[in-house]
Amino acid sequence: MPGISRFGDRTAGGHAAFRCARCGELAGVVKVARAGAAVDMGPPLGLEIQDRDGVVVDYFLGTAWHAIGGGTLDAVQAAIDQGDLDPVALRGIDPELAPFYCPDCELNYCADDWAREVVFDEGFYDCTRGTCPHGHVHTIDD
Repeated sequence: MPGISRFGDRTAGGHAAFRCARCGELAGVVKVARAGAAVDMGPPLGLEIQDRDGVVVDYFLGTAWHAIGGGTLDAVQAAIDQGDLDPVALRGIDPELAPFYCPDCELNYCADDWAREVVFDEGFYDCTRGTCPHGHVHTIDD
């Protein structure tokens, strides 16, 4: 969509919200989750308190918490606070922090705009691969 960039906008709640380049819907929200703080993990979990620092990625294939160390977590929060958070920087920390981002297109897409394929290995979940609207294949959940 014209006017939508890959950069995340800072929300009133202090998170970064990324929009889908194809349809304009929310592609993902990235939140810093400090140890001991209640974090909304969405249904069916609701509010949870983690015993470690981490980052929550929301709205893309559900809600996922990722353990991230203190100094790195501070850097993520500082980037969110500055605004225009670059998903490339998030992927540099851990690709799972920006699964909605297609590095080939250099754009974000919501879960509905990725063609998804769940991969099983010997009957057990292995990963989810996604094909962006322009045909680029990436692992979007591992």
